[in-house]
Amino acid sequence: MAESGSTNPKSQSVVPDSALGGLKRDLRNYEDGDDTNNFSIKKSRTTTIENTSQGCKKIVPLDVKPLAIVEPETPKLSRQFWKAGDDDEAAPVPLYCSNDAAVRVHPQFLHANATSHKWALGALAELLDNSLDEVSNGATYVHVDSTTNKRDGKSSILIVEDNGGGMNPSTFREFLSLGYSRKRNLVNRVGQYGNGFKTSTMRLGADAIVFSRCRGINGNNPTQSIGMLSYTFLYETRKCEAIVPTVQIDFELVDNKWKEIVYNSTEEWVDNLETIVRWSPYLSQQDLLDQFNHLEEQGTRIVIYNLWEDDEGKLELDFDTDPHDIQLRGVNRDEKNIEMAKTYPNSRHFLTYRHSLRSYASILYLKHPDNFRIILRGKDVEYHSILDDMMMTDEKTYKPTRSPEWPDQDEMVASLKLGFVKDAHHHIDIQGFNVYHKNRLIKPFWRVWNAAGSDGRGVIGILEANFIQPAHNKQGFERTVVLSKLENRLIQHQKNYWSSRCHEIGYAPRRKQKNYESSVTETTRPFNNINVVKASSSTPAPAPFRTYVEPSGRNQSPQVETRERSYDIKPQIGSTIGNHGLGTSSFKETGSVNLEAELQRVKQESAKLVSELKREKALLELQLEESKAKIRNLEKAQREKELLELQLKESKARIQNLENRQEGVSTIFQQERARRDVTEDGLRRKLRDASDVIDGLRKQVETFKGKRML
Repeated sequence: MAESGSTNPKSQSVVPDSALGGLKRDLRNYEDGDDTNNFSIKKSRTTTIENTSQGCKKIVPLDVKPLAIVEPETPKLSRQFWKAGDDDEAAPVPLYCSNDAAVRVHPQFLHANATSHKWALGALAELLDNSLDEVSNGATYVHVDSTTNKRDGKSSILIVEDNGGGMNPSTFREFLSLGYSRKRNLVNRVGQYGNGFKTSTMRLGADAIVFSRCRGINGNNPTQSIGMLSYTFLYETRKCEAIVPTVQIDFELVDNKWKEIVYNSTEEWVDNLETIVRWSPYLSQQDLLDQFNHLEEQGTRIVIYNLWEDDEGKLELDFDTDPHDIQLRGVNRDEKNIEMAKTYPNSRHFLTYRHSLRSYASILYLKHPDNFRIILRGKDVEYHSILDDMMMTDEKTYKPTRSPEWPDQDEMVASLKLGFVKDAHHHIDIQGFNVYHKNRLIKPFWRVWNAAGSDGRGVIGILEANFIQPAHNKQGFERTVVLSKLENRLIQHQKNYWSSRCHEIGYAPRRKQKNYESSVTETTRPFNNINVVKASSSTPAPAPFRTYVEPSGRNQSPQVETRERSYDIKPQIGSTIGNHGLGTSSFKETGSVNLEAELQRVKQESAKLVSELKREKALLELQLEESKAKIRNLEKAQREKELLELQLKESKARIQNLENRQEGVSTIFQQERARRDVTEDGLRRKLRDASDVIDGLRKQVETFKGKRML
């Protein structure tokens, strides 16, 4: 059954309120394919399905007239991706779109939209994401492979195929359209912009054709669809505008026969089929339909062709170097790193993920579903955990400081694991954090600390930050305050870890930098012959003076004691004697008098210091009261937040209840709709039977009249 909202004739019925003869006439017109009587159902051409020896279904071709193949005229689309957006000045192109109310898309938008992918393997990862999301619909594998284009017999095409739930015609149209996504706000789904398939396929090649088969659900019949997204077609036919820059045809399984779903007219359906055959890598309609044999009962098969080339005329994707891998040519490929990967196997993924799809796909997901396989050119990709490459691992919890501008702050927490790569003893420059978002690797080996020397080498880390919004191409994060705080914290953790443990892998020990903000500056203030070390204003208040008495009973210099600093007041007896020009005998006579005077001055200075400390204490007490008031306000705000969170949970529960009720109503509507179709089919059969009875009766009446005349 076609999707609701479509113009599929099967979903409409017109039964005139005329006599039985009028119904018979309408049905005859329907059987003859004549719609002049406003009867909205048209006769569909069908194909039959036969079982092959392999158990797959074989589709017999539709009864469509042979298609004329016309070679495209100039200009030709450039085979280099970064030049494909340049227009051919020799061919005139209208500068303005039609003067009507329709909003259109210029064909070059497909190319401009794909430029968000600077890295071809990032575009391929988008297609792997779509297949992994189909695990909930029964997908057990995604197979990435290459084959030869049948049309020219030499060029390579890229195939990404999975056995997920497939797409019905309505979902398929959304899949080919721009901006539609049913993954928004779903758990563990990265995709949310409805743009990944378009940008990724157009980044890998100029054209893509998609085959999708879907099981029948909610009483609907199984469907299969073919859709083409072709920049070459739009460019070389000089389309200056396109309302929908795609071509799509749909089929429906009825009574074990595949019937085409005609929305507007049969001619339009045939035109779409002719366009797909003309601009696809397949030579005939039968070649197109044979692609569904790979999908069995459900799944999606994406074929990307006219792959982009580099400046030297070679394919950007390298299918020849490794028969079980897809690699990149150009700047992403570093032969020195490839050789190093053979010597340092624990650093292999860091050295090869930029040019090897097998290496990149093995670390693309933090957790790999047990029942899901990624097959690359006939060989399974082995899942690899970055933790296996680490030693001397340290684990920390990152939770940013709360801010009223950030929602869902309880979820803003991440477990960070960092350590040295196992090859760090060789002092190779490998470092960076692998940051995942909803199980998907967004920033591979993110280098946050760019030290001038060897500092930071060998330190790698891994964390999952679901509270940071990824960019559209999933190769980075949106630059926000939250990301900046995370980056600063990662730098701090890497510096601390490196400074404390770098000597364990052969680097010279690093001294920790002094914390000048918390240090206390000390100055010496003379009291004639007595030096007093005075603390700055940030120094804790000293305790009162007290005299220390040795066991001999002889008074020594008084000391000022504090928790962190001691204020030593030491009488410089020798200097006092020298300054006054006195010998030992003179000191005995006058020393006690001078000492008592100096002690009196010290007591006066001490009294002033105590007075200042009392004022500072009063100020601190006032600040303490203000802090307590702020704490009370924060506790009140926390209680209000908890109340709002409770109300939010209740609202979410009510919304979920309403959604469940809406889903139930939708299910009932689908069931009623299916019953209506069955009832209509029964009435139509009865109508045909009645028509046959009438014909028989008329023949009998004519026979009876003939006999009477005889």
